[in-house]
This record gives sequence, structure tokens and C-alpha cells, in this order.
Amino acid sequence: MVVFVEDEETLRRLGETILSRMGFEVSAHEDAESALIVIQESSHLVLLATDMSLPGMSGVQLAHQMRALGIGVPILLMSGHDEEEIEEAGGVPAPSRIMQKPIGLADLRACVDELIQ
Repeated sequence: MVVFVEDEETLRRLGETILSRMGFEVSAHEDAESALIVIQESSHLVLLATDMSLPGMSGVQLAHQMRALGIGVPILLMSGHDEEEIEEAGGVPAPSRIMQKPIGLADLRACVDELIQ
């Protein structure tokens, strides 16, 4: 399962559709808190794909919370922020990849394939 976190509804639906068409079971969320509940309960998580800027807990904070739970699946952080801002916010624990928005369909597919293999 891929946990996909994006607060913008249109982007969340698009990401969910793309990942589903790639053959993944997708759990889509508008906030990090609801995603974290699923992450804690899932026994078949393969990827966390999250936006950086979310209401409440950020995508970076979510990634660190997941690691604190001992879950080592890859993380894809999607952001309009530059990498310096992401590092200042705490960085993204490895294995991970940062993609700058806007993200093209082919780039998203290639990145997900690279992270999961």
C-alpha cells in the first residue's frame, strides 16, 4: 500500500489515480494525522508519498514520526519549497526522494519505481 498525503483535493485525487493505475493500493489523506493512523496500522505499507506543506503536521514531521515508529519504507516528499527549506525543517530521512512541484506524470512514475525497487 502507498500512503499518499496531499491537502489540495484535485492533486490528491490525481495522485491517487496515478498510483492506482500503477497497480498500488492507495490510502489517500488530506492531513498527516490521519495518514499516521493508517501508517501505524498497516502491515503492507511500501511507500509514503507526502506533500511538504500540510495543515497541522508537515510532511517532514510525518516522515520523522514514521521513522520513530521503526517503519523504514521509502519516502517521496513532494514540495514547492527548495531543498534548503526542507533541510531547515528537519530534512527527510533516507531512503527518500524530494520532487519539486509541479510533478509530471512520467517523473512521478519513474521516481516511485526507483524508490520501491
